Amino acid sequence: MYPEIRNIKSYGLSKKVDRPLIMCEYSHAMGNSNGTLAEYWEVIHSTPGLQGGFIWEFWDHGLDQVMPDGTTRSAYGGDFGETIHDNNFCCDGMFFPDRSPKPALNEMKQIASPIEITAMANGKFSLLNRQFFNDLSAFELSWAIHANGELIDKGQVKLPRVKARAKNTFTVKSPALRRRDVLGEAFITFSLTLAKSTPWAQQRFEVAWSQHQLPSKPLPKLKAKGSGRDFVNTHNEIELPQGVLPPQLTLWRAPTDNDQIGHMADHWNEWGLRNLKRIKSSKKDSQSSTTLTHTWQTGSGITISHTQTIERIDNGLRVTEKVVLPKELNDVARIGTNFELASSLAFSTIFGAGPMETYPDRKIGRIHKWSSSVNENYVPYVKPQENGGRADVRWFTVTDSAGHGLYIHLDKPRQVTITPMRSGDLADASHHVDVQPSGNTVVTIDAIHRGVGTASCGPDTLDKYRIKPGVYSWQWSAVQI
Repeated sequence: MYPEIRNIKSYGLSKKVDRPLIMCEYSHAMGNSNGTLAEYWEVIHSTPGLQGGFIWEFWDHGLDQVMPDGTTRSAYGGDFGETIHDNNFCCDGMFFPDRSPKPALNEMKQIASPIEITAMANGKFSLLNRQFFNDLSAFELSWAIHANGELIDKGQVKLPRVKARAKNTFTVKSPALRRRDVLGEAFITFSLTLAKSTPWAQQRFEVAWSQHQLPSKPLPKLKAKGSGRDFVNTHNEIELPQGVLPPQLTLWRAPTDNDQIGHMADHWNEWGLRNLKRIKSSKKDSQSSTTLTHTWQTGSGITISHTQTIERIDNGLRVTEKVVLPKELNDVARIGTNFELASSLAFSTIFGAGPMETYPDRKIGRIHKWSSSVNENYVPYVKPQENGGRADVRWFTVTDSAGHGLYIHLDKPRQVTITPMRSGDLADASHHVDVQPSGNTVVTIDAIHRGVGTASCGPDTLDKYRIKPGVYSWQWSAVQI
């Protein structure tokens, strides 16, 4: 139960064992969880003797409870007046109490793909049938090529005959595969669907997908036009168009169940990460840029150095940020920029991993252009916590109903959260129906974000998904559209 990845690999490589390993429980699905599922399955697929396992568990066992004001909430331990209980520990499934799927289920669905496609050369691809008993005759395979989220070409693949556990090849013939002048990142995405309806899904239900990056030209970099002093107020804060609260440093997230039970949140509380205060600030202007130098202090008195260099660009500004995370702050929740925009900017589009919520250690998603209302980004975990993030975001927009607002371009793929909720309000609520929207659109751009892991019952995230002391920098550009 709940072995670490290195332990199951050690078992599979041991010459002393004489039977396969099935994990009777692993990847505890409590709240925003199931980090490192992909790493578990990389080892399972590549190591003989590892046969998989059972995620704990299927659904959250929250009970519908009607409150005096008529609202209904998913109730858990202590909500019925009992004094001996396990709080929300009964809410640890891949589905919510109403049987709707949590975002992590999309990760496991793709991990369980019956095929594996590998790009070769000249439009040729290798196809592995992962199934142990069936060929691929039950499926159809289509493809689409997009650049910067825009469709360029699409078509169907005539699936070759591939027996169980066998490989074959196929070729995609499209002029788009040979183009080198496409602006923005280009990808070919395959979709495996059911050829006929089955007792468990309708015809054309997507069973799996596979995505591969194609050659392309990066989007042109926005040229600096001089100092960004016009975007800085008298308090040495950046003023964004339609901004309500200015961009400021954040090192904290609303603790997940894993953060709480795994005691990471205890350290964040001891350090006072939630209550960052700016205790010193200065401004330096030059012809080319304006630099703000800040000193932040945690609730326990630890200081953090932070700079923001602002340049003017066409219809907006570019901000380059740097933080020196001191050695006392080992394993924080995030390092990023948080700001709030007018509530009229109620619609978001991201070009990143989606369409569902994704995090650094649970980010199997198609790189594409995904649009939604800001309200729809909120994920209603039974006990409110960090939610709604998107991994590997290249750019995003936050707009009103007419499409006017901000286009924000990032220097490299980053974690981004666009939500109506503030982290503090999430952390203070015990049930998701208690969380009230802030009245603004809350945006966080992370230079780095901690993995979610599974530490509520099992291993924490891997070391590579933790945040260590050091120097971190990130850049973002905001343009009015």
